[in-house]
Amino acid sequence: MSASTLPLSDMERIALFTRLIDAFPKGHPLKRYRGDVYFEVGNFYFLFGIMEREGWTSGLINQQIDAHLTQLEPTQAAISAAWADKLRAAVHEFDNYQLLLGQLNRDNRNGILDSMGQAIPAHPLVEQFMLLLHYFAAEQDIPYSGDAMLFELLHAPWFNIPASEIVQLTLALSERRDETSLRQLLQSTVNTPPRDLFTPPVHKGLKKASEAIELLTGMTPGTSLSSLIDLILRETGMGDFINNSPAEAIAVTSFIAYIKAEVRLNPAMDLQLLVKLLMLLEHIAPTTLPEPVNDQEQIIAVLAPLYQPVSKTIYNSPAPVQAGRPEIGKLDETTARKLLQRFMLHVTALNSYLRCPLEFYFQSVLRVPSPRNEATEFGSAVHHALELLFRKMQTDNDAFPSKAIFISDFERYMHQHRKSFTHEQFNRRLHYGYEVLNNYYDEYAHKWHTIVAVERNIRNVIIDGVPIKGKIDKLEFDGRSVNVVDYKTGDPDKSKARLERPGETFPNGGDYWRQAVFYKILVDNYQQKEWKVSSTEFDFIEPNKNGLYRKERFFITPAEVAIVTQQIVTAWQRIQQRDFYTGCGKPGCHWCHFVKTYGLAVALHE
Repeated sequence: MSASTLPLSDMERIALFTRLIDAFPKGHPLKRYRGDVYFEVGNFYFLFGIMEREGWTSGLINQQIDAHLTQLEPTQAAISAAWADKLRAAVHEFDNYQLLLGQLNRDNRNGILDSMGQAIPAHPLVEQFMLLLHYFAAEQDIPYSGDAMLFELLHAPWFNIPASEIVQLTLALSERRDETSLRQLLQSTVNTPPRDLFTPPVHKGLKKASEAIELLTGMTPGTSLSSLIDLILRETGMGDFINNSPAEAIAVTSFIAYIKAEVRLNPAMDLQLLVKLLMLLEHIAPTTLPEPVNDQEQIIAVLAPLYQPVSKTIYNSPAPVQAGRPEIGKLDETTARKLLQRFMLHVTALNSYLRCPLEFYFQSVLRVPSPRNEATEFGSAVHHALELLFRKMQTDNDAFPSKAIFISDFERYMHQHRKSFTHEQFNRRLHYGYEVLNNYYDEYAHKWHTIVAVERNIRNVIIDGVPIKGKIDKLEFDGRSVNVVDYKTGDPDKSKARLERPGETFPNGGDYWRQAVFYKILVDNYQQKEWKVSSTEFDFIEPNKNGLYRKERFFITPAEVAIVTQQIVTAWQRIQQRDFYTGCGKPGCHWCHFVKTYGLAVALHE
């Protein structure tokens, strides 16, 4: 069968969808600069599939949209304008999709609806193999950027490394003051001779892992994808592991065969594109589609839910794992005591402990490497530019720098941290930052307080015997009365749950609410100053979906202070009792999922 007569595959189809999305110009109703930039993939699956099945053209749908809007009252029509613009834009992309199909010269007879969600069985070993691919793609794009993935991969069964060895390696990394990566430390550790006859040799699993990683990262750029997959299986030992586990082998070998088939269809595909498509494909779920439509007047009823405010992309849930709260093996008491002897509770640690004790254990006790992600680095760039904006004001007779200087400080930070972004991410975030900060400056430049302190570290505050600390973005003063300001990047429309006070839905309150109260407790009890917090404010640097900037201000009651003080004391007592080895067991918890997927649980609790 020639390539031109082979049916279009799921991965090829998603590649076409991403090409459409990447080509969205500035101002396109569906273009996204943050979060899930390929959000429209799921919507395109649904919309294009129905258009193919029903034979609907973009012209026909636009006629129906026009007819629908004319039937609405003016107020309703105005409210529906954004929905109509998005639906029209998506429908227009169907025409572009057809053009790309023609250029590809492939058979589309299987249709979108026939293949939707048919590819990536959910299986822990498949998940681990995908993480291997993701890791080597990350290391090829930005060397030493995949430490968070490497920490997890070292627990893979084919390396056969005891968890205690990985713990010691992680602790050694957290104690270093330089910017050594986990990969670099691993390589240094396995290549350093024992200090004396009494020093135990490096575990052979660590040596095997380091040698495989260094070999494969070196060979990735010049090796075909199909050959690279074979190399990864061989050099990591995963191939031997699955061959010796027939019950486990079927899912992995089927998945690898699927990938190789896709690579044969597109010999030009590189590792970065493969990983990008696999990640998108992993999250597309089958959906229940409406019955065939016989009346054109039903078109709007069928398509209306796509771009209403409650519309969501059709995404799969994470691969299911065994239910229950996983418990991991405990650290020896000497190590645990050493790690906790200088620990001071901060709000991030408190929030993570309340979410899941295992999350706290990995992030705040072991201090495992954090994943580098574009949203975090973008947020750091914005915070940096805002800090300099106020510091420069303080040294220039309360005159704020120009907007151009403000933007250039953001841009300089972005370029200094270029390695944290892929090429596409960097350009997208840089362009987005220009737009967001320009508008933010225009919105607030004439309103900013000039009597402020910025980036203030407050430590050694004792609350009912608990040492707490924090770093505050900005304090605005009116005498000794303080408004604490915390900058937030990200979509403000998605922060509602985090801002909730305690109630039936959120018994412990939202993370942002707790942060507001925590900062009041911290500043009010700071012995070096006689400051009193009158309010705590979250300043959202990015606009909402309507382009409006938003601030949320809390005037905190004594009752709320009492609630969070009790949360602080209870969490601290449990931490001191080493009550952080058992997770929450919630389906969306990354660390509980990790522990179960890699077989690290010593027990599962109801």
